[in-house]
Amino acid sequence: MYIVTDGIVLKRVKVSDYDKILTIFTRKAGKVSAAVKGSQNPKSKLASGAHPFVYGEFSISKSGRLSSVTSIDVKNAFYHLREDLDKLTIASYFLELAHIVTVENIINNSLFDLLLVFLQVLEGSNDLKVQHLIKIAFELKLLDVIGLRPELNSCVNCGKETDDPKFTVEEGGVICKECYHLYPDNYRIGHVIPKLMKFILASDLERILETDIDPVLVKKIDFILNEFLLYHLERKGFRTLKHFNEITSHS
Repeated sequence: MYIVTDGIVLKRVKVSDYDKILTIFTRKAGKVSAAVKGSQNPKSKLASGAHPFVYGEFSISKSGRLSSVTSIDVKNAFYHLREDLDKLTIASYFLELAHIVTVENIINNSLFDLLLVFLQVLEGSNDLKVQHLIKIAFELKLLDVIGLRPELNSCVNCGKETDDPKFTVEEGGVICKECYHLYPDNYRIGHVIPKLMKFILASDLERILETDIDPVLVKKIDFILNEFLLYHLERKGFRTLKHFNEITSHS
């Protein structure tokens, strides 16, 4: 098999002094693991593209168990993401999430496009509050794309609409007063947060960033989404978020 496809490098693992294995999220083949031989050599034509975040056109050959990258035409290396620790942390988290929710050789171009757009917008942002908003917008839209969109319109248990909802992570949505007792591990979110989350889901990123959203509400949504993602993706934590959690806890 031989393909030429746009791709984004999600992860790299060094396997020898000169060789790496890249995990590449591609348009034509989904997530692919491929060896890049000689990429540790500065003279290698593949060296510049064998890094996380790189978006480019990859030529990939598969013969046997492991694919190999034969050429990389870099379209965007996202250098500016690497120059700012805050942006690097969030961008690394986006790659981690994409790696977790994708399956080898399963195409998901909606998620591919989402990841690419959000990396581009994040790279151009220099405000931590805006970056925090970009983060929760990515999380919500990723959940929508992979079929885990939270239920925000009516009670997940009885189907009634409510003006004083709480949120159950386990069932993945809002609950009404009559059903509070069924879900003791719930979070009071009020009526504004579900509306704001629905607005983010329904809007493109440009419109979201043009809207004046209270940072306190962003933090509350961020907490809910973190708990939601940990539970439904069956994770104990996200290794890339330590720095981000530290800086936002003091802001």
